[in-house]
Formats: sequence, C-alpha cells, structure tokens
Amino acid sequence: MRKNRNKLKSKLPVDFHYNLPVIEFTGNKSAMIEGSTGVLHYGEDVVRINTRMAVVAFKGRGLSIKCISATCVIVEGFILSVEFIS
Repeated sequence: MRKNRNKLKSKLPVDFHYNLPVIEFTGNKSAMIEGSTGVLHYGEDVVRINTRMAVVAFKGRGLSIKCISATCVIVEGFILSVEFIS
C-alpha cells in the first residue's frame, strides 16, 4: 500500500506537492495565476497578486483583471515584466 502511494506521489507535478502557485502565460498578453489569495494592487501599469508563497507583480501597459475567483486571477494587457516579492 505504501509503495503505491509513493509511486503515485512521484507522478504528480512539483507544484502539487508543495502547494505552489501556477502561472500560465499566453505570450505577453495574458497571465493566469492559480493559487492566488487576493489582489493587493490594481492599476493600468501594475497589478500585484498575493499568493501563498510570495506577491507576484505584473508591470506593463493597459493591464486589467479579466477574471477573478477564490483561487485564480487572469491579468490581461501588454505585460512587460513579472516580479516575485517575498
């Protein structure tokens, strides 16, 4: 039984093991952040998202939040940079 559990655990992605946020980009126009715990700052040039591990700051032009749920945020616009602030 224990061997099967360890075998299953080794096949799961690293973010699942450590409860890390997942960020998916579509070019530099859209970013989906799974594992968010809230929006800290929202503006056309900067969007800061709180996660379990750090604050993720998106900098760019014409940034907007397309969708927000309890654990997911989608940021759209012209994304110039991403910062991880611990």
